[in-house]
Amino acid sequence: MDLTDADIDALVTWSLIRAAHRAERELTALFAAHGLSPVQFGVLSHLATGTEFTQAQLARAVLVRPQSISGVLDGMVARGLVTRDAERSKGRRNPLALTAAGRDLLAAVWPAVREANRPERLGMSAAEVSALNDVLLRMVDGER
Repeated sequence: MDLTDADIDALVTWSLIRAAHRAERELTALFAAHGLSPVQFGVLSHLATGTEFTQAQLARAVLVRPQSISGVLDGMVARGLVTRDAERSKGRRNPLALTAAGRDLLAAVWPAVREANRPERLGMSAAEVSALNDVLLRMVDGER
């Protein structure tokens, strides 16, 4: 089979993967400068909304498996970024909350993340960024 660059570029999901890898590399470096991973940033961001999350709900919100989030949260609790409202036990709700240190860290990293998302930095117009974000959010939510 002979393909052209145009054939490859016509595969929207492949283009999405390539773009996601680029964005991930850039944001991962930005987060690392603040001692965070992308998942930890997601945890801080979601908890900063004021919505009450259990561990399982938070795992779904940051798109990781519930088993994977446990170690992430343990580390964040140990760093004083997140608290659990109750003792952990199987089958019992255990809401999570952002600490003052978690809020401060998010406040420190947020401007750099906003800067990385400026349309000019992405090579797009504000309207293009808005339209792309709408499409991506539909994909994240699984809507077709």
